Amino acid sequence: MSSRGDRTQSPAVQITIVVLAVGVGVPVGIGTWIGGILLTENLGVRMSPEQVFAWIIAALVGVVLWPLSLRGARRAFSNATGTGPGNAAASRGERTLRALVVTVGAVALVALCGPRETASTLATVWEALAIGRRESGLLIQFLSLVLVAILAAPVVFFTHRAAKMLSPGDPRRRVLQEREAWTLAAATAWTVSLMLGLSLAIAILLWL
Repeated sequence: MSSRGDRTQSPAVQITIVVLAVGVGVPVGIGTWIGGILLTENLGVRMSPEQVFAWIIAALVGVVLWPLSLRGARRAFSNATGTGPGNAAASRGERTLRALVVTVGAVALVALCGPRETASTLATVWEALAIGRRESGLLIQFLSLVLVAILAAPVVFFTHRAAKMLSPGDPRRRVLQEREAWTLAAATAWTVSLMLGLSLAIAILLWL
């Protein structure tokens, strides 16, 4: 059986993947932007090219970045806690609930990161704070931790408490631990996606 190191892609393969992603992604992105501008004009929707671009980026954050971040965070939590991939331990109902969470999370990200008003308000507030770059980074980290705690606390509190009441060999304990890890991963991934999406929205507002 091959080790994890054997499955690691070589630098040449990684560079090739990056080059292909950029070579394909950039033209596709530009084409999508142009197509979005033409679509809004044909539909009679008054929207600037910058706003069309902002909505496209918001859609990418919600539909692509958020699920990929969740997958990466879930793998990281699995490696850290030794709970394994975890999907096999989840019941059919729980898998359905998780799919719903991913869908609602994607819609929420698009709704929060797409509107120009959101980016404008955040940019105004940030300018009014007038804090340094280091302080800004610390504040963002703090706000991210608070948001992760708010999103994950209800599930983690009850599942962790219930798991501690079960014996180590009880299969229900394994299910609860896996649920706790997935919740933490989802809260972390969604928060990271939100912060990046809002940062991109502000950058589009200021620089385009």
